[in-house]
Amino acid sequence: MNIGAKLNRIDYLQVGLTSQNTLKALSPGSSDNHLTVIAVIGDHSGSIHCFSLRPEPSTLVNTIFRTLPNPNGKVNCLQVARDVIGSPKILIAFGSSMIRGYTGKGKQFFGLQLNNLTEPIKHFQIIWPVDVYICGYYIYNHYVLTPDTWTDGKNSNSSIQSKHFYISPSKITGFIVTFNSVSKRPVPIISCEDRLIRILKNSTCQYEIETCGIPCVLFSLERSSKSSKVNLLYGTIEGKVALISLDFGFNEVNAEHKWQIPDKGYRSQVNCITMMESTGELYIGRSDGLIEVWVFMETLESNGSLLINVDQSPTLLTDYNCGESLTSICICREGTLILCCTFTGLIFGLNRDQMNSSNYEQPQIVSNRDMEHKINSLKTEIDQLEKKLNRKREFYQNLTSGLILNKKQKNSPSYSTLPYFTINDSLILHDDASYILALESEVAIDSVIVQSDIPIELIDSERNSAVYSLNEQESPQVLATFRCQANTTRFEIKMQFVEGQAGTLRLYILTRMNPKSCQVKIYYIKALSLHKRNYHQIDQESLHFVNKLHIYGSFGLIDCLNWLQLCLPEVPERIDLINSTSIEYHYLSTLMGTFLEINFYKGSLIFQSNNLSTIAILKDAITREATKKSISIEVNLHINENSLGHTIRKLYPKLKQLLSEKRIDLIKEAVKDLHVVEPEIAESLSQELESNSNPILIHFNLERLYGLITDLFLDYFKLEGLTSRLTVSNVRGKLDELIKLIESNVNNEDNQVDILVEKLNEFWGIKTMS
Repeated sequence: MNIGAKLNRIDYLQVGLTSQNTLKALSPGSSDNHLTVIAVIGDHSGSIHCFSLRPEPSTLVNTIFRTLPNPNGKVNCLQVARDVIGSPKILIAFGSSMIRGYTGKGKQFFGLQLNNLTEPIKHFQIIWPVDVYICGYYIYNHYVLTPDTWTDGKNSNSSIQSKHFYISPSKITGFIVTFNSVSKRPVPIISCEDRLIRILKNSTCQYEIETCGIPCVLFSLERSSKSSKVNLLYGTIEGKVALISLDFGFNEVNAEHKWQIPDKGYRSQVNCITMMESTGELYIGRSDGLIEVWVFMETLESNGSLLINVDQSPTLLTDYNCGESLTSICICREGTLILCCTFTGLIFGLNRDQMNSSNYEQPQIVSNRDMEHKINSLKTEIDQLEKKLNRKREFYQNLTSGLILNKKQKNSPSYSTLPYFTINDSLILHDDASYILALESEVAIDSVIVQSDIPIELIDSERNSAVYSLNEQESPQVLATFRCQANTTRFEIKMQFVEGQAGTLRLYILTRMNPKSCQVKIYYIKALSLHKRNYHQIDQESLHFVNKLHIYGSFGLIDCLNWLQLCLPEVPERIDLINSTSIEYHYLSTLMGTFLEINFYKGSLIFQSNNLSTIAILKDAITREATKKSISIEVNLHINENSLGHTIRKLYPKLKQLLSEKRIDLIKEAVKDLHVVEPEIAESLSQELESNSNPILIHFNLERLYGLITDLFLDYFKLEGLTSRLTVSNVRGKLDELIKLIESNVNNEDNQVDILVEKLNEFWGIKTMS
């Protein structure tokens, strides 16, 4: 692709709401068929639309076939396979248990009703013509079709046999089937919410791979026939895209992480990934509407040929933001057309306009009179459409309010229910200890009301253009209103929570529909909401600062799971009670970098952490829940006093950066005052400050850090039973003195963090072992 290429948008079609990867190209538009693109789309109404696109300059959409909407037949996934002679076969999963197959001309040739499924079909893949792989929320099934299946066009239930079955310990978010060239067998791969990719073999998990986030999209790259390796791309809800190289043997699998993009910074959730192997271009579609084109470098082989090197991270080439959440991307016409579909069902294309000089050497001469005629006709058409839209709106408003009069009847029937609108929402934790809340509606959003019964900090997002107003009150509850601009269908805001306080976050979404209606979204904020699942080995240094909490009593695994679900995110909804006698989880704090180990079995629950505040929060929460259910428990607590200094050392880099920013801000204020008397000196000082300033990587304030340090020592006294030494008034009186102590002992000296720890221990009257 030319570096100077520009992406030009052309809107083609509008269908209903769509799910991920439900737009597929039957014919990508090669030169053999005159660049005509044939594609198929399935939406939430259950309708299948197959259409063709002619080459430019024509933008007409020709419908090949279209099925009627299917009640309760939402299209969750769609696949295009090919038979022996290369004819395309459209395979679609409808509703919860139906799979149908259509030819390229719309004739149904296959139907499969799986009444034995306990979960709806979320992912499926058919390896033509016998293997059917199906995934629900937690359950994976592998079925085998008998040869007479394809002769019975609409009912094939008697011709299917179950072959393999697997229950995932965590919710399945993605599924793909690749091929093992060594054993000559297909390999099913699932991605799960517990930040693992699982490679399945028969009815067991053969291998687990840790990912850089919660994976939600899987894509397998083609490989040469001589290599036994498979390159697997995955995208995460945190916006990362990474590549794993899988080396298959007869009985083992070796996995290696090659790269991840982007290395730093925030990106929206990855919804779809595709790649053009011939040019080495990687296409990524995100939930905020951003379409990114990345390119891999080429390497020169010993035989003189050029090879796309996917082992090295790609480079961003260009991007385009359509403003709506992407669900599918198809590469057509040898990469010159990017066919995209959004959550609301808008299908559009991005053409590549190469900036060649030849485009300007032969300009097209168009008559001014013809151009004026086209413009006038377009204006007339727009006016007619606006009048028609206003009539429809007025009719709908009268219909919903019951004001339509009929000649025969006094009043015609009116709608008795409020119109329903779908909202696509997500609340995602990022590495900077903040949550991104994103909402997307199929209709324009008028306003969003945020209500919380716990303290939260709302941070306005760059992508949010809404007008923000906060209800000031002394209580810890938060009530804020965001008034959106016209035609806004996507809303995004950044927020931060305080660990130790669990509560409920409610969002009231009002749209611009008539009559006015509202939907409520409820999110339960956990006590340790800033922790995420982790599988890395704990460093030996941190093991010397472990605090241990052991709770034992007359409770079972289900009770332990319920307690953990109330305290921590990313806890599975279910566990295997038959095969699991002991379960272990590992967590990492995104705010403080401390770890948490959890091990539980019947009658015992063990927590280990190098952060004493984490132990205190868990002890309070679980004791409270056990008391509610009248479960008798006993608590054994081991406190490591040296962990206090260890936690301060974890916070020291953040503390140092924020204090440096505070000092720079004070200097900038002084320089502004200097502009009045010495403008030249002030200007030179301003330029020097700008050149020496570092980008801000931390998005919380000093008061929050001071609160963390204060809570750390207060938790120590509480767990040691020394709360009588510190009354509320005594603590409040010490806060100013504590802040002065911290600010005076944070500088660039090498051993300054040790001095700060000693000063803090002396301030709180704590004697630690050396």
